[in-house]
Amino acid sequence: MHRQLEKEHRNRAVSLGNSGDPGVLPELITLTASPAAHVRRLAASAVGKLAGLADAESAVRALQPLLQDSFPQVRQYAAKALSAYGASAQPALSDLRDMALNPAEPPYN
Repeated sequence: MHRQLEKEHRNRAVSLGNSGDPGVLPELITLTASPAAHVRRLAASAVGKLAGLADAESAVRALQPLLQDSFPQVRQYAAKALSAYGASAQPALSDLRDMALNPAEPPYN
């Protein structure tokens, strides 16, 4: 991904997350599939900020695959975002448990 485009996508993810508008969830879900890890990380965080506002089932469905991401920070941000969805994140519990028990998983910073 071109650096300028990646920067625009990172800034967009942050802006959408801060908007408090549940209608932005589809755009954030698209950003969670970005080829750029930093964009995926910020999109996951932004989805978490919409907990209680956005459709929880769609949000959890978008976040769950990020628990398998090759970049540790993406996995960690997805796990944190899922925690904001509480009981709605139940479909991700098995993946969260696997992540928590994995000795190779770096600690969250």
